[in-house]
Amino acid sequence: MFLLQSNDVPENADELARAIEESLRQYVRGSEPLVSVRLRVFPYYDEVRINLDKAELDSKPPQIPSAVGEVKYAFEAGVVAVTARNVRVQGVPLDLRLEAQRVTFDKGKDANGQALLIVKTVREGHLRISAAQLDLENAIGEIASRLARKHWIGIDQVRLALRARGARSLSADLRFQARKLLLRTNIDISVQIDVDEDFVAKISNTKCKGDGAIGSLACGALEPHLRRLDGQSFSLMSLPLGELQLRDVRIAVADTVEITADFGTPG
Repeated sequence: MFLLQSNDVPENADELARAIEESLRQYVRGSEPLVSVRLRVFPYYDEVRINLDKAELDSKPPQIPSAVGEVKYAFEAGVVAVTARNVRVQGVPLDLRLEAQRVTFDKGKDANGQALLIVKTVREGHLRISAAQLDLENAIGEIASRLARKHWIGIDQVRLALRARGARSLSADLRFQARKLLLRTNIDISVQIDVDEDFVAKISNTKCKGDGAIGSLACGALEPHLRRLDGQSFSLMSLPLGELQLRDVRIAVADTVEITADFGTPG
């Protein structure tokens, strides 16, 4: 869904591309044009392509308001594609590719009268998100260092090991090498995430082990948080997908962690 900076959805390719780009520019930084649109005969677009390669997302996308009043048919697109190679989301580098075929869009308005472009149906869609383990390790290290400095603790080294335990199962082992004054210690944290056949993700096997007095003290502070996480679950079907539904989710791990998902409209 896109909240457009106008009171209606444009009916030609150039104006539609400009409207979607203005919507994206609210939270995406990048110098190159982001959107291209090819039109056959309105309301049948050949394709809508969004290119976020090397863009930076400094904050979470703004919350899209709900449509108020009547929602009407807007147009159709043979292909809607989004590429985001080496995009940085709050400093974490990721690669993303989405392609959806036979997409129908509706249009509506929010409470302020601004136009909303809403995905109504998708015949077939595929999403792939990947990130290098080393990049994730560096990002976790930066976050951990910022948090540790508040407690006068230094983080000298972070090691991350992700392993696939099956097509929908992932384990993570984190080792922090920490120091305070002249004392050093290792802190090991582990967690497992499994996605079941109903697309419910569950966290389990959360553990913390620390060497020496400082490590034991750190794990003592972390364990209440880890215990609260252990057993928590989240239905991927509860994501704001509108009438779209997940059809499959897969996890693969090598030097790069890759999550792929298939989706579409029932029927």
